[in-house]
Amino acid sequence: MAAAGRGGRGVADGRGMRFVAARPGTRTARSAKEITSAPAGVQEYTGATQVTMIPTVSQTRELVGNASGTVTEDMSSQGLTSGKTAMKVNGVSVVALVTATPMYRDLATGDKGDDVLALNNELARLGLPASAKSTTYTWNTSQGVKQLMSAAGNTSDGSLPLTDVLWIPAASVRVGEWAGTVGATVAGGSVVGKVPGSVTKFSIQNGQPSELDRTVTLIGQTATLKAGTTEVDDAEFCARVAATQEFQSLTSDMLATGLEASVQLVNPVQALRVPAASVIGVNGSKGCIVSGGRTIKVSIVGSELGASLVEPQGADAAAITSVEIGSGLTGESCR
Repeated sequence: MAAAGRGGRGVADGRGMRFVAARPGTRTARSAKEITSAPAGVQEYTGATQVTMIPTVSQTRELVGNASGTVTEDMSSQGLTSGKTAMKVNGVSVVALVTATPMYRDLATGDKGDDVLALNNELARLGLPASAKSTTYTWNTSQGVKQLMSAAGNTSDGSLPLTDVLWIPAASVRVGEWAGTVGATVAGGSVVGKVPGSVTKFSIQNGQPSELDRTVTLIGQTATLKAGTTEVDDAEFCARVAATQEFQSLTSDMLATGLEASVQLVNPVQALRVPAASVIGVNGSKGCIVSGGRTIKVSIVGSELGASLVEPQGADAAAITSVEIGSGLTGESCR
């Protein structure tokens, strides 16, 4: 009669049971077989996730007027728009104008400079005659100025007096403090208003770019987060978010902490779900998997609970049902 013992066996003889040690190298149990492959399957991937977005807010800007006299009409209540009248001083319209180089002198045909280039480009953007991309105040420029001033109710010979314009930092701005109210006296070179700081972009905190376009939703407002980026600088989107009551109720400390937002792919993809350990040679969002002895390059589109979601290159994801792992990847490389 024999009984099993730790590392040996029990043997019965005339003196009873005694223990006999196993010889070195003797296998007492069959080793478990190593798993070298794992199943893979296709699933729809939307990339839906929650993120924190940090707003970038510009500084308050002062608006310096050039006209002197009494304000006879004020058009600032709905904000200032380039090409439109901001106010009238002594009955003459002062036109808001955004230019890359602020206006600082009277201009007329034949003048040259970066301020003329900026004027030409803005006239062209407004759909008026101009010599776009030219640093010269041409006949076309004068015709554009004539039309601009005529629409504002001013008589113009084609030259541009500095007193007739008010430089603004964007095509459309909200006005905070404003001194150009009806009946007020203004002086050239003095501040007539202030443009509060505005949101110029929203950035995902510690965000990772995607190779695909994504939709971001923030306080009920949506925009497209372009592939390869982690920020949205669309002026219209920023203005819509900033105009919400929720945003306006936030303190500067709250804004610095960030706002919760959701992000997902504009167009969901059919991704291959594989164990994270099966992806080799990872470099950014690129890598490789091995299936049936074949090395396949993939783009990593996401990850979930220890699994990687990948898009195979040059292979049908649905046709890949398993991938190599562990020692099944020995000697394999991603080239």
